[in-house]
Amino acid sequence: MKIFYSHIDVGQASLFVSATELGLFCLLLEEADPALHFAAWEERFGVTFVRDPDRFRDLAVDLAGYFCGLQMDFSYPLDLRGASVFERMVWDKAMQIPYGQVRSYKWVAEQIGKPNASKAVGRALWSNPLPIIIPCHRVIQKDMGLGGFSAGVGWKERLLLLERGELRIF
Repeated sequence: MKIFYSHIDVGQASLFVSATELGLFCLLLEEADPALHFAAWEERFGVTFVRDPDRFRDLAVDLAGYFCGLQMDFSYPLDLRGASVFERMVWDKAMQIPYGQVRSYKWVAEQIGKPNASKAVGRALWSNPLPIIIPCHRVIQKDMGLGGFSAGVGWKERLLLLERGELRIF
């Protein structure tokens, strides 16, 4: 299997994005260099990494708009192989949360018919491979605390401020 990748610069950060022939595969918000892991991933999973910035040209434009405070429609095909049925239900529900709004982990759990699964919802959101595209940052604690975020709570806070119009330049 081939995994196509590129870096997309948005303001002060360089995002790593990857896709397969089926769709977007991973988006990393951290500034760490994923190339350090390529050899191990290639050997372990039998994949080949191919740098292909042209493949992500439209996504780069949409992400630039998003980080300028514009509401963007990230309706790209996704490759969510390896995700459980539960994770997909949680991610689908997160994608239904409107731009600039938040919902609680408990709300998501109730919406997917698992009212006692708030912690499992949090774990599913933590494992989201495509933050921003699947807007897991819009899910917070019932008491309005931010909760966790795979790229760090600082990222979650900045994304929420950006969507509320309180942060204009990222």
